[in-house]
This record gives sequence, structure tokens and C-alpha cells, in this order.
Amino acid sequence: MAAPPRGPSPAPFGTTPDTSRNAAVGDRTPLRIPGQAPQDLAAGLLIASFGLIALWMGREWPTGTLAYVQSGFFPRMIGGLMVLAGAVVTGRSLLTHGASLPAWGWRPLLGVTAAVLAFAGTVETLGLAPAVLILVGLGNLAGQPLRPVPLALLGAVLAAGCVALFVGGLGLPLRVWPLWVSP
Repeated sequence: MAAPPRGPSPAPFGTTPDTSRNAAVGDRTPLRIPGQAPQDLAAGLLIASFGLIALWMGREWPTGTLAYVQSGFFPRMIGGLMVLAGAVVTGRSLLTHGASLPAWGWRPLLGVTAAVLAFAGTVETLGLAPAVLILVGLGNLAGQPLRPVPLALLGAVLAAGCVALFVGGLGLPLRVWPLWVSP
């Protein structure tokens, strides 16, 4: 029996060679070209950008010392750690092969945004319970829709839970029902 060849195997034109073999066989994993792991690249850039935003927002806050920590210490520390983590993830994405970015999901983005905006616009005029029901109804359009009965049960449970938590438990002065409905 002959030993397997030690170099990279020839691949047909238009295909990439198989580099998934173990290094014990003698194959070397080459340095990947940038953009081979776009999900990691996008995640690293997003993490680093959030860190830069935190550093920018806390730029005028006093940091103090380790013995006397002031208001700007933790935002700068967390922002710096996020920039560092984003740089590590971005750098790693340039060296490894990964999955490509999925197709952009417009329906969930628009559905959730519409649901939150509708809640914010109706909670003061209609009250908490109807606003939560509207939020659940519009949020249902963001993904795979529920059937009417489970959707109604979900809305009722969430509305009752929000009223119990925010009005009953925390004592927030929120209107539960519209003005024209007497409780």
C-alpha cells in the first residue's frame, strides 16, 4: 500500500483545493485572504464600533483612580475592552474561513420596528393593555405568524403580566385602559 501524497492535491479548474486535512498528514493550512469569514468580520467591526461609541460618549467624564473611581472609569474600561475584543474577532476573521453572511431579513426588521413604534405611540393614548396587544399583534407579523388562538392567549398573558408588573408591582402611573373605557 502506498502512502498518501504529502503536498496539496491537484484540484480541477474553478474549484478550491481541500485544506481540511490534518497537519499530521503534511498539509499546511495557508493564510486565508481577507473576507473569508464575513460573519466574524462584521461582528468584530460591530463590537469595536460599540466600544468606540462608549469611549466617545464618556470622553469628558472624569475617570479618577483605582482607589477613587469616578463616573467615567467603567465606560472607558468597558469601551476599551470592547474595542480590544472587536479587534481580536476582526483579526481572527481575516485568518480563518467561515460562513458567509446570510440574506438580510427585512420582514423581521420592519415588523419589530413597527411594533415598537406603535407601542410607543399608543401607550399614552390607548393605555398599557391595548398597547401591549397592538405590540404583540404587529410583532407577530415579523416572523412565522401564530394561529389566532395562541396569539390571543399570548397577548392576554403579556398584557396582564405588564399591568401586574408595572402598575401593580412597581406602582408606575400608567393608564391601563383608554379614557372612554371605565375599569
